Amino acid sequence: MMVRNFSAVLTHRLAELYSKLLPIPCFLCGEFSQHDALCKACINDLPWLDQYCQRCSLPLNENGICGQCLQQPPPQQSSLALFRYETPINHCIAAFKFHQHLVFTQLFARLLADKVRQQQQPLPEIIIPIPLYASRIRERGYNQSAQLADGLAQKLRVKVDKTSLIRQRNTTPQAGLSGKQRKRNLKQAFAVAKTLPYKHVALVDDVYTTGHTVAEACRCLQQNGVETVEVWTIARAIRHY
Repeated sequence: MMVRNFSAVLTHRLAELYSKLLPIPCFLCGEFSQHDALCKACINDLPWLDQYCQRCSLPLNENGICGQCLQQPPPQQSSLALFRYETPINHCIAAFKFHQHLVFTQLFARLLADKVRQQQQPLPEIIIPIPLYASRIRERGYNQSAQLADGLAQKLRVKVDKTSLIRQRNTTPQAGLSGKQRKRNLKQAFAVAKTLPYKHVALVDDVYTTGHTVAEACRCLQQNGVETVEVWTIARAIRHY
């Protein structure tokens, strides 16, 4: 176990160094792309999410609030996402999340920071990534949401807090579970490790699927004094879209 954990951390560090120092091929087409994970042409061809629900980032014909959020508002006050979770962005996120392609960190952080600035709203006091359980971090070597949060913090000049919100249960991976199973799986999954001094927080995750993960984390923060929570993700999954 110790050898596997050391190997994961070493691979993670080498990938970080490689992505910062060496020109790389585009992940999707192989063309030279300087230090970005994707070339400009492939970035332009991604499934960008332009108009969406301001509460849950569901695609809409125009910006506003979707019917579901009007009837049953989620606990967060707002959400935004860069892309619809479909080909090829799903492959990019999988590479970033599971396969040490950390070169995506700066690209996703830059694009998401640009979108946050476009909202022309007050920035949060702090950025908090959705935490992973300790054993999963040891196995993978890193938390992709924490990587993204660090990149956003640099670009937006907002501090990041990776210790206050903790994952207190080793929940089953959400992929493949139904909506009801996801909700049960995440019940009381999060806790705070210390008193929170924040009133306005941005929660960062890779993909907004059913919303159960961010909702449970959001409720945990709000129960501990946070008043406003924004949810920032790379992509929004849409069932039957």
